[in-house]
Parts: sequence; structure tokens; C-alpha cells
Amino acid sequence: MKTIKLELLPIITSKEARCIRILLPKGYENSNQKYPVLYMHDGQNLFEDETAYGNHSWGIDETLKDLNLDSVIVVGIDNSDLRLFEYSPWKSVPEVRKITAIDTGGLGDVYSDFVVNHVKPLIDKKYRTIPDYRHTMIAGSSMGAYISAYIATKFPNVFSVVGIFSLASWFNEEDFIGFLNSCEIDRNQRYFISIGRRESSNEADKNFNQIYIKNSRNFKELLEKKQVQDICYIETDDVHNELAWRKMFREFILWINKKV
Repeated sequence: MKTIKLELLPIITSKEARCIRILLPKGYENSNQKYPVLYMHDGQNLFEDETAYGNHSWGIDETLKDLNLDSVIVVGIDNSDLRLFEYSPWKSVPEVRKITAIDTGGLGDVYSDFVVNHVKPLIDKKYRTIPDYRHTMIAGSSMGAYISAYIATKFPNVFSVVGIFSLASWFNEEDFIGFLNSCEIDRNQRYFISIGRRESSNEADKNFNQIYIKNSRNFKELLEKKQVQDICYIETDDVHNELAWRKMFREFILWINKKV
């Protein structure tokens, strides 16, 4: 497999070009085959340890090769200094300020539009994709999981598979749940939800792991209430980092391919 870097024009939230990393299947350049696409956030954490937070990536390239399931294009959209703003549709609740020191959130709709109406059309134009709903997926971790859930439910006819790793909807859970209750979630969408029992984003709060678990359980229960038919829900003993998500990405890909 081969990683290609593609610079896009700035989105409204930033004056800098956003880096989009595209992982192409083995043999892509020597065939006419078309491929499904998986869109992911925090792109610099997905493929290479050198660019990843904490120098540990998801190892997506290695996982796909190891499983011999590299028949998918993976599009990683880099985050920016505005990550905590772009990955949340609503302003953060006051309690978040205790962790971030500033008020964040509120640019999630702008970022969502960027993903659906700018990144996806460009990828479909430049690469041999299968652009329809059935072959288009989205996934992310933590705040990336939060914005993935939002994008997938806001644009239910675009993404058929949704990967939610360590959902951080505690950022503004009330607004998130209110939105989900009010929208028409596609019951045919497929959701993979994983959460670690030892996860935390605030080491000063010894009970923060319970917040993460509650977020994921609430999301699962709401999807069930909306009669979503295919939900894979997994709780592990993991913490909140890329090595844990690397392990669960393997389970995610296996789950996808069991249903194909």
C-alpha cells in the first residue's frame, strides 16, 4: 500500500491548507478496479509513527496488509490547532474549560461540510472510488469519534458504516443527545462502537472513565431506540490512546468484512 499526501485549499476555519493523507490499496496503480472509501479524522495519527501523537500510530497500513484486507482506500484528514473547535458542533460545556483552559467547540458544522462537500467530492474525482452510500464509511477516535457520529447522523445517506472509538461526547452530551433524538437516523447504517474501561481525559478525576463508558452506552441505547439494526458494541480494559485504537481498528475491519 502507498500513502499519498494531497494539499487542499483552506477551509473557512483556517487560512492554512489542510493535509489529506490517502492510503491506496496494493496494486491500485496497475489496475482499473474501483474501491470503497473509509474517511477518518486526526489523519497524522493513522499511518506513520513519526507524525502520530506520542509516536504511536494506528498502524492502519500494517493491519490491512496483515489481514489481507487492503481493498479499501483510507482517507485521513489531518487535524489542526482548531481540533477542539472543529470536532464539536456545539460550544463545550463549562466543565470542559477546567481541562482545556479555554472555551472550545462550535465549528463542527463547518468541518462537517468540509468533509462531505469538499473532501469527498475531490477524492471521488481524483481516485477510483465507489462513491455510493453502501461503499462509503467514516470513523474516528475520541473527539474524532464525536464528529464522526455527528456527520454520519447529519448526512445519513452518505455513510453506511460508522466507526466510533472512545466517544468523547462528554464535551457537550446534552446537545448531542438532543440532536440525535430529533434527527432521522438511518436504521440501515452500521455502527461499530468501542470503549475502554480505563479511559480518561482528566487524570485529576479518578472517575472520568465512567464518563466515557456512559457516553458510549448512551449512544448505543439511543441507536437501539432509533431501531438501528446492526450495532457492534465492545468494552475493553484499554486506556485512551492510539495503541488501543490500533487494536480495535483490527476488530473494526474484521467486523466490516464479515458483513460484506
